[in-house]
Amino acid sequence: MKPAVLLSLGLCVGLGTIGLSNVARADIYDATVICTVRGLQQGQLALRPEPNGQPFAGLDNGNVVRAYSGSIGADGKIWEYVRVLDGPNNQVTGREGYVNGNYLSCRWYDQNGNLIRED
Repeated sequence: MKPAVLLSLGLCVGLGTIGLSNVARADIYDATVICTVRGLQQGQLALRPEPNGQPFAGLDNGNVVRAYSGSIGADGKIWEYVRVLDGPNNQVTGREGYVNGNYLSCRWYDQNGNLIRED
């Protein structure tokens, strides 16, 4: 397993994480983490070059991203670094950046494509 720095209080065990808090969803670096944007009441989920940076694109409920890593920003928000797999249009699909992780519902898959965790 690749070394991982978790910002939550937790223990890395095999392909799983036993955490005391769900700080970042992309905390199993050997897994493929696929997430769907959900919970937006209005507007779009901003895609940013850095946590709390200036938005360069927006995502809608139902758009799909792959999460690569997660962190807590200076603002206390959960920030996920993602690649847009299915965005609101073809100009957003394929772009990478940070999003507020509170608006993602994710599934983790092992190297064989088996579901190992979801939230």
